Amino acid sequence: MKSPPAPYLQDLWSRIAGLRCVVVVGLPGTGKSLLVREIAAAASADGRPSTVIQWDVSRESWDNHPSAAAAYPEIDGITHEGIRTAMGTWIRKAVSDWYAQHAEGNDLLIVEAPHIGGRFSELAHVIDDAAEPSLRGPGTLFVIVAPTKDLQLTLKSQRAADMESQGEGSYESNNASPDLLDELTNSLRGPAQELGIVSTSSTGYDPELYAHLMQHVLRHRNIHLLRPDRLMEVTGSVYSLGDKSSRLWATEEQVQRSLGVVESMSQQELVRHTNDWYRS
Repeated sequence: MKSPPAPYLQDLWSRIAGLRCVVVVGLPGTGKSLLVREIAAAASADGRPSTVIQWDVSRESWDNHPSAAAAYPEIDGITHEGIRTAMGTWIRKAVSDWYAQHAEGNDLLIVEAPHIGGRFSELAHVIDDAAEPSLRGPGTLFVIVAPTKDLQLTLKSQRAADMESQGEGSYESNNASPDLLDELTNSLRGPAQELGIVSTSSTGYDPELYAHLMQHVLRHRNIHLLRPDRLMEVTGSVYSLGDKSSRLWATEEQVQRSLGVVESMSQQELVRHTNDWYRS
């Protein structure tokens, strides 16, 4: 196995060989995409092919669908509840299908699933479907990325710089803006208060509140809490994948099917569904 690019990854790296699926969870701007890339590189170095699903990248299948974009437009950089819900109906089926298709191999599935605000949060929910045994089983690990406060500030600045340098049309351009990042960060306080999780600050990123909340959300899953305290020593785009890695996209038929589910729901139901992301 390739050596990890940072000391705090040592324990996670020691577990990858025994896993079939790694789900990387958490806020934007915490280093999830880079971690996905490095997990894929580690698997490749060990001779294992990997399949990658990333929220912001996968969204393009819906963004490029004419009826989806028209019915559920993005407003002020925020993905519409209808698109978030549609993507959520697709992701669980995508995971179960992948497991069925790769039952005999040693391939690794890597999913970047923010969860917050209803972004692939369905993966945490206990549902009686074909995906549940795999999501709950020992072969799947949910990794919560909870950097220190100082590192989060550094990552936030780096993210803004990457979005500007890579330009329109790059995967980086799909990232949540710094303002939206702040909004999502502060949105955690309501769910945390409801669940009795105490914050040590009144605003901004609170790594303890964030970690405790995500551990509660993922209480039905096998979890690994990662607490990065320094930048990884890597270069290039965080979305660059090696030859042994491929992206899994929703087909046009799958997008249409997911939209059919959403079209049967009222706007109030869509808002409730995404707002209840933490109620797993």
